[in-house]
Amino acid sequence: MHQKTVLPNGLRVISEEMPHARSVSTSIFVNAGSRHELDGDHGLAHFIEHMLFKGTEKRPTSREVSEAIEGIGGVFNAETGKELAVYWNKVAKHHWGTALEVLSDLLLHSRFGAEDVEKERKVIDEELSSLFDSPSEWVHLLADQAIWGDDALGRDVGGTRESVALLRRDQMIAFFHSHYVPANAVVVVAGAIDHEEVVDQVAGVLGEWEAAPATRWEEPRFDWNGPKVEMKQKRTEQSHFCLTVPAFSYFDPDRYCLDLMNIILGEGMSSRLFLEIRESKGLAYDVHSYINHFRDTGSIVVYAGVDPGRIDEAITG
Repeated sequence: MHQKTVLPNGLRVISEEMPHARSVSTSIFVNAGSRHELDGDHGLAHFIEHMLFKGTEKRPTSREVSEAIEGIGGVFNAETGKELAVYWNKVAKHHWGTALEVLSDLLLHSRFGAEDVEKERKVIDEELSSLFDSPSEWVHLLADQAIWGDDALGRDVGGTRESVALLRRDQMIAFFHSHYVPANAVVVVAGAIDHEEVVDQVAGVLGEWEAAPATRWEEPRFDWNGPKVEMKQKRTEQSHFCLTVPAFSYFDPDRYCLDLMNIILGEGMSSRLFLEIRESKGLAYDVHSYINHFRDTGSIVVYAGVDPGRIDEAITG
């Protein structure tokens, strides 16, 4: 069973003791995803995630940051979503104190160097380019746009080339100080380590993190008033399409029924979609369904990649 403690500054600490494990995994979740961005800030939350790896006061370069974990045989990464940013690492148990200190260093002492901002802007531009070069990934963004429209849920987490080009260092620092606060964060630790030790160690490196009110986003701004279509044309060997409808949040008690239905519909080689669209009709190599659960809404999506000449048959099949 996991255990939970809330520090005086509002930081939540959750641990799961796994006596058989020889490694310890640590994640810090921050309630600072793309849904928190204001109009004109698109891509800001994702940009900040990149910047936290560019250097701190103690480790001034990105190489020093990465080697602090990889140099002891660990793994280290981060991800930004629509609601959360998460920073995580996994190391051998006897290195866990170092691993926790490195994550706290990123959160409390990142430099946001002006020169690093400009370099990373180019990196993110390349990341966005790779998305547009991959229709099988791009189509999922179009599905979000179709259902959520201009709301933050309908935008790519990374923003656009145009929005990223306009983001300023002072915007990043303001967003960071507003949203990267203890009440917005959860530290999660799993491994051969007891909860009391986890709390003591976390309090030692993050206990002085200055308390501030938790932040929220606006409610979704969309009107579901009938079918919508988003389409981009590109000369490729396959056509990729998604069918999507609104669904439940991850607080809705009916989400469990929806998750079970999704398994039957489109997860795995025994699902209805796989057996009908691929095995029976030979229309697609990849066909599946998945669910997006958010705090206040959600969606269910069906995806397939098919020959352009058979797309109508696949959609109706």
